[in-house]
Amino acid sequence: MDVWDLRDNEPSLLMYGGRAGRKDGILIDGAPWIAKYPRTTRDLTGKNLPSYTSSPVSEYVGSHIYSLLGIPAHETHLGYRGGKIVCACRDFTADGSRLFEFSKVKTTMDDDQEGFHGSPSDGEVVYLSDVLATIDTAPVLAHVPGVRERFWDMFVVDALIKNPDRNNGNWGVLLRDGAYELAPVYDNGSCLFPKRADDAFGRRTDPQALDEDAFGTNVSAYVLMGDDGRPHHIHPFAYMAESANPDLRAAMARVAAAFDFGAVERLFMSLPSEAYGWRVMSEPVREANLRLIEKRFDEGLRPLV
Repeated sequence: MDVWDLRDNEPSLLMYGGRAGRKDGILIDGAPWIAKYPRTTRDLTGKNLPSYTSSPVSEYVGSHIYSLLGIPAHETHLGYRGGKIVCACRDFTADGSRLFEFSKVKTTMDDDQEGFHGSPSDGEVVYLSDVLATIDTAPVLAHVPGVRERFWDMFVVDALIKNPDRNNGNWGVLLRDGAYELAPVYDNGSCLFPKRADDAFGRRTDPQALDEDAFGTNVSAYVLMGDDGRPHHIHPFAYMAESANPDLRAAMARVAAAFDFGAVERLFMSLPSEAYGWRVMSEPVREANLRLIEKRFDEGLRPLV
């Protein structure tokens, strides 16, 4: 693949929110796109962090894996702008539609409604039961087909690509021509260990480290209430193994049937090692992430369907 040269692209004068780093509104062939920059790690805690995260590359790869699975996703391309490798994301609201994140959908809920762990209208609450109850009962979603299926599809795919940051703020619906519809899957920049230095991937090749990277550290942003009365983040593969939820089981079957490791491998191999003097994806990172995705599928998902 070619990494686009975006150094001279004109600004669109549009601005975008979020907490994952700098974003430029730019024009590509006259259409508005978002250039997402890697986030500096100077304000992050941890050992052996790279200077910048690899989130633009993660955003690109994660979005394309969703597309390979037949799930509508943000159109993305890698580019070079402002002295860094960026992920260019087409603005899917450029036609005049408006994006409303799931957190905003929750704020339309009646706080007198029973059956929620937290306040129904609290957009930040990430109890799994509250999310599912909102999907079932939110008036805004009553005429939007496929919301429950989309949630569970994301749950499964995010487990495969290790995206721990799917929360109420980065999926939702579009208001277009007076009706709501599902937005494409977006904000995939937290998958594939974007805060890990390249040499760390090369060191973590023994079976214990591979198991930990594939399953042990693989947690969801959503939580369950534990027997101790405290919320606990979900380990998705353990939850998939234990759950009899028919909607989750159906999503597992859909993703497993659509998964083509050869296509995923070709996607990774299409990425250059570097461009414009900047690293894009080194061989240790490429090999490690391919090995981990294959392991999660072969040992985590496929035996369950």
